[in-house]
Amino acid sequence: MQEIYETIDILLDVYAYNHAWKIAEQQVNFPTQSRYLLEMLKERRELNIDFAFAHQAENRAILRRYDFDIIANHHREEQLANYIMDLEAKVRDGNIIDFVRSVSPILYRLFYRLAKRDIPNLEGFIHDAKNDQYDTWLFAEMKQSDYAIFHKYLTTRRDAKVTSRSLAELLQYSQLPEHIKELIVELRQFEKSVRNPLAHLIKPFDEEELHRTTNFSSQAFLDKIIDLAIYAGVKYDKENFYFDSVNEMIKEELKD
Repeated sequence: MQEIYETIDILLDVYAYNHAWKIAEQQVNFPTQSRYLLEMLKERRELNIDFAFAHQAENRAILRRYDFDIIANHHREEQLANYIMDLEAKVRDGNIIDFVRSVSPILYRLFYRLAKRDIPNLEGFIHDAKNDQYDTWLFAEMKQSDYAIFHKYLTTRRDAKVTSRSLAELLQYSQLPEHIKELIVELRQFEKSVRNPLAHLIKPFDEEELHRTTNFSSQAFLDKIIDLAIYAGVKYDKENFYFDSVNEMIKEELKD
């Protein structure tokens, strides 16, 4: 069993939870709490937070033992936090290509969330394509609305697609503080800078190439995403990485 624990210890350090959980699942005497934590982490890496929400008794037991909240947000915010956790794991593990390819969805969600501060019924001005096509703006409804932000936005000819780009442009006319608007521009510029190199990837794309292309490090970009998420109301611990904290709980129990 000690050899199995040592293997799991190594897998934890690279956030390979699916593999670690499969090993634990096959062990009859594997500690119950660590088994749950491994499965919960595996589900989080698969961007499924419902598993954690469905195990409140186990979460309370961990809170009593370790003074650690398995869930820090309401469901919608926890989804955003979980997505960022996965991004942070990619950065820490050096998976730069996977990291930059995963940036657009979180930016879209954060920009959309912030836009709803000015336009609470934002979805009413978007045609839901309900398929792989882009959602599109309902320009006629936007022009007829009482929202000044739309009228300012539409003074320039706009593409009909609802994307991180169009949301970032819309937010420049919002009531957000100037430093947040500048942060949004920076994040959107990063996304734009890496899209073409990845779409035509013919050479290794690593941290050095990322910096050459964008003048950003992956960690600097991740930090900006986290800052925007926290401003948007997502609880996220910048000092203690969630996965590392849970890893330590598992390692501690396996040592006992």
